[in-house]
Amino acid sequence: MIKTVRPYFALASLPLLSGCVAALLPLAALGTIGKGEVDRRAAKRDLIAAGAVDLSPALKTSAIAGDVEFTGQGGGLDTVNAGEEVLSDRDYLSRFFKPVNRQRAMPYAGFTSYALAQSAKFEAGEGIQSAVLIPRVALEKPEKVDCAGKPLAVLIDLDDQNAGNWTVSETLYRQNGLAEALDELRAAKISVIWLSDQPAESSDRISAILKDAGLSVSEADDFLFLDRGGDDRKQARRWDAARTYCIVAMAGDKRADFDELYDYLRHPDGAVTLEHMYGAGWFIAPPPLVTQPDEAATADISMKEDDE
Repeated sequence: MIKTVRPYFALASLPLLSGCVAALLPLAALGTIGKGEVDRRAAKRDLIAAGAVDLSPALKTSAIAGDVEFTGQGGGLDTVNAGEEVLSDRDYLSRFFKPVNRQRAMPYAGFTSYALAQSAKFEAGEGIQSAVLIPRVALEKPEKVDCAGKPLAVLIDLDDQNAGNWTVSETLYRQNGLAEALDELRAAKISVIWLSDQPAESSDRISAILKDAGLSVSEADDFLFLDRGGDDRKQARRWDAARTYCIVAMAGDKRADFDELYDYLRHPDGAVTLEHMYGAGWFIAPPPLVTQPDEAATADISMKEDDE
């Protein structure tokens, strides 16, 4: 059941967590961006400075014992010695990251198509909008973070509301077509930002899992944004990501994965002024990696959540 903590207007009393987030306050106007010069290097630098992990560096090669490979199963670095049998990428992924229900349609299709359409509009010099709402948004007139001068990105929430710590599972099931969809986004110069409430100390393991699952590739603009400790919350990380990137689409398995206001509403339908965002920047989808394929295959990816 959605938490009935207090009405959303109480959010006005929540402190903003960092100077990065505070910098968003002036961005009250509906932000659009057309084709123009954007500084991708500066955006990347600023996001890393805010605490995100850069997933792009290529893996190093051991000078002593052959290739070094990350593995999400062992939680560290495995060294492949000469003469040992080496699993191909295809064998490795089929062994540890089995697709969810091969007969099921790709649940991230709408998300991908929308993001690519925004990229095409941007390249054509047309205006596009962020999918991230400004801090302390007014529900009667919701506004979005400004996109001017920012490179494009998508936010994908890794956490599974129906599972605990998915990072310790020995086998994870990857959503159909997601790896290929991410390749399309990267080819369109759209960065991928993974969001999770896992602690920052888990970054090595989660980075390894994403690579092993084929969801992160070397030399791509991919980032991992985890809990920075203290009073940090996922919403603050969304705002920090939106401060340097134009987030054109977000995917998550519950409404609060788009804005924390849903954690404070008595019922999510209370935010009727935001319904137009679903399918147009916000996309309900199962988690990218799940521990139980049967549950994932029957997950409701409609825009309505069942009360527990």
